[in-house]
Amino acid sequence: MSNALLWLIATLSAVVGTIFSLAITMPFVGALVRYRATYTPKRLQGLPGDESESITSSSSSIGYFGMLKRVYRVEGWTGLYKGIMPSIITGLIAIVVFSPVAVFMAVGQGLPDVAAYTPPPNGVVTWTLAFAVSIIPGLLIFPLQIITNRAITTPHKLAAFAPSAALHVLLSPAERKQPLRLYLTPGVAFAQLLEGLFGPFVLLIDKFFGTRIFFEHRVLSLTGATLITFLVATGLLTPLKVVSTRLTLQRFGETDADTDVNTPPVYEEAVVDFRGAQEVPYTGLFNGGAQIVREEGGAVLFRAWWITALVLVLAVLSQAFVPPAPAR
Repeated sequence: MSNALLWLIATLSAVVGTIFSLAITMPFVGALVRYRATYTPKRLQGLPGDESESITSSSSSIGYFGMLKRVYRVEGWTGLYKGIMPSIITGLIAIVVFSPVAVFMAVGQGLPDVAAYTPPPNGVVTWTLAFAVSIIPGLLIFPLQIITNRAITTPHKLAAFAPSAALHVLLSPAERKQPLRLYLTPGVAFAQLLEGLFGPFVLLIDKFFGTRIFFEHRVLSLTGATLITFLVATGLLTPLKVVSTRLTLQRFGETDADTDVNTPPVYEEAVVDFRGAQEVPYTGLFNGGAQIVREEGGAVLFRAWWITALVLVLAVLSQAFVPPAPAR
Protein backbone atom coordinates (compact mmCIF):
# COMPACT_ATOMS: atom_id res chain seq x y z
CA MET A 1 0.00 0.00 0.00
CA SER A 2 1.50 3.35 -1.04
CA ASN A 3 2.34 6.01 1.49
CA ALA A 4 -0.06 8.44 -0.20
CA LEU A 5 -2.95 6.01 0.22
CA LEU A 6 -1.96 5.40 3.83
CA TRP A 7 -1.98 9.15 4.44
CA LEU A 8 -5.41 9.52 2.80
CA ILE A 9 -6.93 6.69 4.84
CA ALA A 10 -5.42 7.98 8.05
CA THR A 11 -6.59 11.53 7.34
CA LEU A 12 -10.17 10.55 6.45
CA SER A 13 -10.41 8.28 9.48
CA ALA A 14 -9.14 11.05 11.73
CA VAL A 15 -11.58 13.61 10.26
CA VAL A 16 -14.57 11.31 10.77
CA GLY A 17 -13.37 10.42 14.26
CA THR A 18 -12.89 14.07 15.19
CA ILE A 19 -16.36 15.12 14.06
CA PHE A 20 -18.00 12.13 15.75
CA SER A 21 -16.07 12.77 18.95
CA LEU A 22 -17.04 16.45 19.03
CA ALA A 23 -20.68 15.57 18.40
CA ILE A 24 -20.61 13.55 21.63
CA THR A 25 -18.30 15.59 23.85
CA MET A 26 -19.01 19.21 22.86
CA PRO A 27 -21.96 19.77 25.25
CA PHE A 28 -19.87 18.49 28.17
CA VAL A 29 -16.77 20.45 27.16
CA GLY A 30 -18.86 23.59 26.73
CA ALA A 31 -20.37 23.23 30.19
CA LEU A 32 -16.90 22.69 31.65
CA VAL A 33 -15.53 25.85 30.02
CA ARG A 34 -18.50 27.90 31.24
CA TYR A 35 -18.27 26.47 34.75
CA ARG A 36 -14.59 27.32 35.06
CA ALA A 37 -15.05 30.72 33.42
CA THR A 38 -17.89 31.92 35.66
CA TYR A 39 -16.79 34.69 38.00
CA THR A 40 -18.01 34.14 41.54
CA PRO A 41 -16.63 36.73 43.97
CA LYS A 42 -16.73 35.82 47.62
CA ARG A 43 -19.18 38.61 48.45
CA LEU A 44 -21.32 40.88 46.31
CA GLN A 45 -21.58 44.31 47.83
CA GLY A 46 -24.95 46.03 48.07
CA LEU A 47 -25.80 49.46 46.77
CA PRO A 48 -24.05 52.48 48.31
CA GLY A 49 -25.72 53.34 51.57
CA ASP A 50 -27.44 49.97 51.77
CA GLU A 51 -26.84 48.55 55.22
CA SER A 52 -28.08 45.07 54.33
CA GLU A 53 -25.62 42.21 54.28
CA SER A 54 -23.66 41.46 51.18
CA ILE A 55 -24.81 38.35 49.37
CA THR A 56 -22.96 35.47 47.80
CA SER A 57 -22.99 35.07 44.03
CA SER A 58 -25.86 32.87 42.86
CA SER A 59 -23.48 30.94 40.62
CA SER A 60 -20.95 30.10 43.32
CA SER A 61 -22.35 26.64 44.08
CA ILE A 62 -24.05 25.72 40.83
CA GLY A 63 -21.63 22.87 40.13
CA TYR A 64 -20.70 21.28 36.83
CA PHE A 65 -23.98 19.46 36.23
CA GLY A 66 -25.89 22.50 37.39
CA MET A 67 -24.09 24.50 34.71
CA LEU A 68 -24.94 21.86 32.12
CA LYS A 69 -28.62 22.13 33.03
CA ARG A 70 -28.44 25.92 33.02
CA VAL A 71 -26.98 25.99 29.49
CA TYR A 72 -29.77 23.76 28.21
CA ARG A 73 -32.45 25.78 30.00
CA VAL A 74 -31.24 29.16 28.73
CA GLU A 75 -29.76 28.36 25.31
CA GLY A 76 -31.17 24.94 24.39
CA TRP A 77 -29.41 22.44 22.14
CA THR A 78 -27.90 25.26 20.11
CA GLY A 79 -26.13 26.55 23.18
CA LEU A 80 -24.80 23.10 24.07
CA TYR A 81 -22.98 23.02 20.73
CA LYS A 82 -21.64 26.57 20.77
CA GLY A 83 -17.98 26.53 19.82
CA ILE A 84 -18.18 23.38 17.71
CA MET A 85 -17.20 25.10 14.45
CA PRO A 86 -13.83 26.48 15.70
CA SER A 87 -13.29 23.14 17.45
CA ILE A 88 -13.73 21.30 14.15
CA ILE A 89 -11.36 23.71 12.42
CA THR A 90 -8.79 23.19 15.17
CA GLY A 91 -9.09 19.42 14.83
CA LEU A 92 -8.75 19.54 11.05
CA ILE A 93 -5.63 21.68 11.23
CA ALA A 94 -4.06 19.27 13.72
CA ILE A 95 -4.94 16.33 11.48
CA VAL A 96 -3.45 17.90 8.36
CA VAL A 97 -0.26 18.74 10.21
CA PHE A 98 0.27 15.47 12.05
CA SER A 99 -1.21 12.72 9.88
CA PRO A 100 1.81 12.67 7.53
CA VAL A 101 4.05 12.39 10.60
CA ALA A 102 1.98 9.51 11.96
CA VAL A 103 2.11 7.65 8.65
CA PHE A 104 5.85 8.25 8.37
CA MET A 105 6.47 6.83 11.85
CA ALA A 106 4.18 3.87 11.19
CA VAL A 107 5.91 3.04 7.91
CA GLY A 108 9.27 3.51 9.57
CA GLN A 109 8.33 0.89 12.14
CA GLY A 110 7.31 -1.55 9.46
CA LEU A 111 3.73 -1.81 10.66
CA PRO A 112 1.25 -3.33 8.19
CA ASP A 113 -1.27 -0.54 8.83
CA VAL A 114 -1.66 2.70 10.76
CA ALA A 115 -4.04 1.39 13.42
CA ALA A 116 -1.45 2.06 16.13
CA TYR A 117 2.07 3.31 16.48
CA THR A 118 4.41 1.76 19.02
CA PRO A 119 7.25 4.12 19.90
CA PRO A 120 10.77 2.81 19.54
CA PRO A 121 12.38 1.37 22.66
CA ASN A 122 14.78 4.28 22.96
CA GLY A 123 13.48 6.22 25.97
CA VAL A 124 15.00 9.52 24.85
CA VAL A 125 13.33 9.29 21.42
CA THR A 126 10.01 8.33 22.99
CA TRP A 127 10.13 11.24 25.41
CA THR A 128 11.15 13.66 22.65
CA LEU A 129 8.27 12.55 20.41
CA ALA A 130 5.81 12.81 23.29
CA PHE A 131 7.11 16.27 24.12
CA ALA A 132 6.81 17.44 20.50
CA VAL A 133 3.32 16.02 20.02
CA SER A 134 2.19 17.56 23.32
CA ILE A 135 3.70 21.00 22.87
CA ILE A 136 3.69 21.89 19.17
CA PRO A 137 -0.08 21.66 18.43
CA GLY A 138 -1.01 23.78 21.42
CA LEU A 139 1.53 26.48 20.66
CA LEU A 140 0.60 26.64 16.97
CA ILE A 141 -3.17 26.79 17.25
CA PHE A 142 -3.92 28.11 20.74
CA PRO A 143 -5.44 31.30 19.20
CA LEU A 144 -8.21 29.02 17.94
CA GLN A 145 -8.66 27.79 21.51
CA ILE A 146 -9.12 31.41 22.55
CA ILE A 147 -11.80 31.87 19.90
CA THR A 148 -13.44 28.57 20.89
CA ASN A 149 -13.67 29.50 24.56
CA ARG A 150 -15.09 32.91 23.71
CA ALA A 151 -17.62 31.35 21.35
CA ILE A 152 -18.73 28.96 24.09
CA THR A 153 -19.13 31.64 26.72
CA THR A 154 -20.52 34.54 24.69
CA PRO A 155 -24.14 35.54 25.42
CA HIS A 156 -24.66 36.17 21.70
CA LYS A 157 -26.52 33.77 19.44
CA LEU A 158 -23.85 32.84 16.92
CA ALA A 159 -24.72 31.28 13.57
CA ALA A 160 -22.59 28.30 12.58
CA PHE A 161 -21.88 29.58 9.07
CA ALA A 162 -21.49 33.31 9.71
CA PRO A 163 -17.82 33.63 10.70
CA SER A 164 -17.61 37.36 9.99
CA ALA A 165 -20.40 38.23 12.41
CA ALA A 166 -19.04 35.81 14.99
CA LEU A 167 -15.51 37.22 14.88
CA HIS A 168 -16.93 40.73 15.20
CA VAL A 169 -18.38 39.66 18.55
CA LEU A 170 -15.55 37.43 19.75
CA LEU A 171 -12.58 39.69 18.99
CA SER A 172 -11.87 43.21 20.10
CA PRO A 173 -11.28 45.89 17.42
CA ALA A 174 -7.53 45.65 18.05
CA GLU A 175 -7.59 41.85 17.69
CA ARG A 176 -9.60 42.02 14.47
CA LYS A 177 -7.13 44.52 13.06
CA GLN A 178 -4.11 42.43 14.10
CA PRO A 179 -5.17 38.79 14.68
CA LEU A 180 -1.61 37.74 15.54
CA ARG A 181 -2.03 39.68 18.78
CA LEU A 182 -3.91 36.65 20.06
CA TYR A 183 -0.51 34.99 20.43
CA LEU A 184 0.35 37.74 22.93
CA THR A 185 -2.65 37.07 25.19
CA PRO A 186 -1.06 37.16 28.66
CA GLY A 187 -0.25 33.76 30.11
CA VAL A 188 -2.01 31.58 27.53
CA ALA A 189 1.09 30.42 25.64
CA PHE A 190 2.87 29.65 28.93
CA ALA A 191 -0.17 27.68 30.12
CA GLN A 192 -0.16 25.65 26.90
CA LEU A 193 3.54 24.93 27.35
CA LEU A 194 3.07 23.71 30.91
CA GLU A 195 0.05 21.62 29.96
CA GLY A 196 2.00 19.97 27.18
CA LEU A 197 4.66 18.87 29.65
CA PHE A 198 2.27 16.54 31.47
CA GLY A 199 2.40 13.83 28.79
CA PRO A 200 6.20 13.55 28.84
CA PHE A 201 6.10 13.83 32.64
CA VAL A 202 3.86 10.76 32.90
CA LEU A 203 6.18 8.89 30.52
CA LEU A 204 9.13 9.66 32.78
CA ILE A 205 7.27 8.42 35.85
CA ASP A 206 6.31 5.28 33.97
CA LYS A 207 9.91 4.79 32.87
CA PHE A 208 11.54 5.19 36.29
CA PHE A 209 8.91 3.55 38.51
CA GLY A 210 7.91 0.77 36.15
CA THR A 211 4.14 1.29 36.47
CA ARG A 212 2.43 -1.08 34.05
CA ILE A 213 -1.00 -2.43 33.25
CA PHE A 214 -0.24 -5.85 31.88
CA PHE A 215 -2.15 -6.51 28.68
CA GLU A 216 -1.85 -10.29 28.76
CA HIS A 217 -3.62 -10.78 32.09
CA ARG A 218 -5.51 -7.45 32.34
CA VAL A 219 -3.88 -6.95 35.74
CA LEU A 220 -3.81 -3.41 37.05
CA SER A 221 -0.58 -2.89 38.93
CA LEU A 222 -0.58 0.46 40.66
CA THR A 223 2.19 1.55 42.97
CA GLY A 224 2.19 4.29 45.55
CA ALA A 225 4.22 6.36 43.10
CA THR A 226 1.44 6.05 40.53
CA LEU A 227 -1.22 7.28 42.95
CA ILE A 228 0.97 10.16 44.01
CA THR A 229 1.57 11.01 40.36
CA PHE A 230 -2.17 11.16 39.65
CA LEU A 231 -2.80 13.31 42.70
CA VAL A 232 -0.01 15.71 41.84
CA ALA A 233 -0.99 15.86 38.15
CA THR A 234 -4.64 16.52 39.01
CA GLY A 235 -3.70 19.10 41.63
CA LEU A 236 -1.50 20.99 39.17
CA LEU A 237 -3.39 20.55 35.92
CA THR A 238 -6.83 21.58 37.22
CA PRO A 239 -5.77 25.07 38.41
CA LEU A 240 -3.81 25.44 35.19
CA LYS A 241 -6.96 24.74 33.18
CA VAL A 242 -9.08 27.12 35.25
CA VAL A 243 -6.65 30.05 35.02
CA SER A 244 -5.98 29.38 31.33
CA THR A 245 -9.71 29.47 30.61
CA ARG A 246 -10.03 32.84 32.34
CA LEU A 247 -7.04 34.21 30.45
CA THR A 248 -8.47 33.25 27.05
CA LEU A 249 -11.52 35.41 27.73
CA GLN A 250 -9.53 38.62 28.25
CA ARG A 251 -9.72 40.89 25.21
CA PHE A 252 -6.67 42.69 23.87
CA GLY A 253 -7.41 46.41 23.75
CA GLU A 254 -10.65 48.24 24.34
CA THR A 255 -13.98 46.56 23.62
CA ASP A 256 -16.60 49.09 22.60
CA ALA A 257 -20.32 48.47 22.92
CA ASP A 258 -21.67 46.88 19.75
CA THR A 259 -24.15 49.06 17.91
CA ASP A 260 -23.86 47.40 14.51
CA VAL A 261 -27.22 46.21 13.20
CA ASN A 262 -25.51 42.99 12.07
CA THR A 263 -24.38 42.11 15.58
CA PRO A 264 -25.95 38.77 16.60
CA PRO A 265 -28.69 39.04 19.24
CA VAL A 266 -28.15 37.95 22.82
CA TYR A 267 -30.04 35.45 24.96
CA GLU A 268 -32.53 36.81 27.44
CA GLU A 269 -30.50 35.43 30.35
CA ALA A 270 -26.74 35.18 30.75
CA VAL A 271 -25.30 31.74 31.44
CA VAL A 272 -21.82 32.91 32.45
CA ASP A 273 -21.13 35.66 34.98
CA PHE A 274 -18.07 37.45 33.63
CA ARG A 275 -15.49 39.32 35.62
CA GLY A 276 -16.28 43.03 35.48
CA ALA A 277 -14.37 45.40 33.25
CA GLN A 278 -13.67 47.55 36.31
CA GLU A 279 -11.53 44.77 37.80
CA VAL A 280 -7.78 44.80 37.29
CA PRO A 281 -7.01 42.44 34.34
CA TYR A 282 -4.99 39.30 34.87
CA THR A 283 -1.43 40.02 33.76
CA GLY A 284 -0.27 36.42 33.51
CA LEU A 285 -0.72 32.87 34.66
CA PHE A 286 0.49 33.27 38.26
CA ASN A 287 -1.10 36.69 38.67
CA GLY A 288 -4.40 35.28 37.42
CA GLY A 289 -4.26 32.44 39.91
CA ALA A 290 -3.44 34.81 42.77
CA GLN A 291 -6.30 37.15 41.88
CA ILE A 292 -8.76 34.26 41.64
CA VAL A 293 -7.77 33.07 45.11
CA ARG A 294 -8.04 36.59 46.53
CA GLU A 295 -11.37 37.46 44.91
CA GLU A 296 -13.15 34.10 44.76
CA GLY A 297 -11.33 31.69 47.02
CA GLY A 298 -8.90 28.85 46.39
CA ALA A 299 -11.63 26.26 45.77
CA VAL A 300 -12.41 27.92 42.42
CA LEU A 301 -9.03 26.75 41.10
CA PHE A 302 -10.15 23.14 41.52
CA ARG A 303 -13.49 23.34 39.74
CA ALA A 304 -14.35 19.99 38.14
CA TRP A 305 -11.09 18.46 39.35
CA TRP A 306 -12.67 15.03 39.03
CA ILE A 307 -13.01 15.52 35.27
CA THR A 308 -9.28 16.21 35.02
CA ALA A 309 -8.56 13.10 37.07
CA LEU A 310 -10.90 11.01 34.93
CA VAL A 311 -9.23 12.20 31.72
CA LEU A 312 -5.81 11.31 33.11
CA VAL A 313 -6.97 7.83 34.10
CA LEU A 314 -8.55 7.19 30.69
CA ALA A 315 -5.41 8.42 28.94
CA VAL A 316 -3.23 5.97 30.87
CA LEU A 317 -5.67 3.10 30.37
CA SER A 318 -5.90 3.75 26.63
CA GLN A 319 -2.14 3.31 26.34
CA ALA A 320 -1.77 0.49 28.83
CA PHE A 321 -4.20 -1.87 27.13
CA VAL A 322 -2.60 -1.57 23.71
CA PRO A 323 -0.95 -4.94 22.96
CA PRO A 324 2.79 -4.90 22.40
CA ALA A 325 4.09 -4.81 18.87
CA PRO A 326 5.07 -8.22 17.47
CA ALA A 327 8.74 -8.98 17.50
CA ARG A 328 10.49 -8.83 14.14
